[in-house]
Amino acid sequence: MSRYPLILLLSATVMGLAGCQGKARHEIPPLQVELVSPRVQNMTHYVGYLGTVTPMQTATIIPQTSGLLQRVTFTQGTMVSKGQILFTIDPAQTRAALAQAQAKLAADQATAYYNHNLVEQDRPLAEKDFITRQSFDQAVSQAQAASAQVAEDQAAVQQARINLSYTQIVAPISGRIGLALVKAGNLVVANQTQLTTINQISPITINFSVPQAELDAARQAQQQGTLLPITNENGGHTLDQGKLTFIDNTVSANTATVNLQATVPNTDLKLWPGQYVQVQMPVQHVENALVLPVGAVQQGSSGPFVYAIDQGKASDKSVQVLWETGAQAVISGIPSTAQVIYPLPARIYPGAAVQVLGKDSSHRHTHSGKAS
Repeated sequence: MSRYPLILLLSATVMGLAGCQGKARHEIPPLQVELVSPRVQNMTHYVGYLGTVTPMQTATIIPQTSGLLQRVTFTQGTMVSKGQILFTIDPAQTRAALAQAQAKLAADQATAYYNHNLVEQDRPLAEKDFITRQSFDQAVSQAQAASAQVAEDQAAVQQARINLSYTQIVAPISGRIGLALVKAGNLVVANQTQLTTINQISPITINFSVPQAELDAARQAQQQGTLLPITNENGGHTLDQGKLTFIDNTVSANTATVNLQATVPNTDLKLWPGQYVQVQMPVQHVENALVLPVGAVQQGSSGPFVYAIDQGKASDKSVQVLWETGAQAVISGIPSTAQVIYPLPARIYPGAAVQVLGKDSSHRHTHSGKAS
């Protein structure tokens, strides 16, 4: 057989296969898609700033009188109330000092009484010159000195009573108490030995800083008393919410940030001193914003876009993403009546043939962001 008929036969076969493949390619069915419309609602953009939880107050417990520590009357790590007895110092020495001061007061009161009686007795004698004026003035001076001594003794008794009260050390604030740093049986020194600390944690404060560009937003949040969500360090779980109560009066020249403080009720005690959290602060508010699921917005070489349908084919429409929050994207650039393909098929591309499956599914657009 000549090779030319063979070549013609092979060529015909190849062309036939190519024709079949082309025919098969044209017969690919259109992608089944669903449509959603943007949700129109007022939206507030919250930005999380890392902060440190700090006690509202911290009290360091130090004795005001020296002596032997007799009792520790609290459980470490528990909540204590203002005025609750925490420690007792042996009161024997201060009681003795009080008794001594009271005895001296009684003796000096008797002396003052005697001297005042002498003055009253000598007064008519001095008026009739039965005694010299000098003798009478001396009696008056002694009576006045005795009265002054009584006043000094009364002050000494009062001080002794205060010292005795210092033997019972009470909580100056309500809060959570720490470790007992000194155990019963040890000697404590006035104004020197540290016994424990108390942190007021309900309410509690959070210190954080924001860029100076957000200073106006911070001032507005403080003026309006806006509630700021407090989340964990990763921003995934809300622990509490509080209000912005302090804005520093200076912007740091080194970091271009301003220090803020939020106050949180912390009634459930989910916040702990030293803990790192995120303070979610509102930095932008948009009326009638367009909201789409994050998955509906794609990133292309020319920027973000969404897929719509144009004459039965997928068409990309440029949008601007203002911000993302959770599963939502706040966008602009398309009308609120636009219909966007979502969910997106895996093989979708601009120009792909598509067919709408069912009706507009905008009602299934789940809201999980922060709206106002």
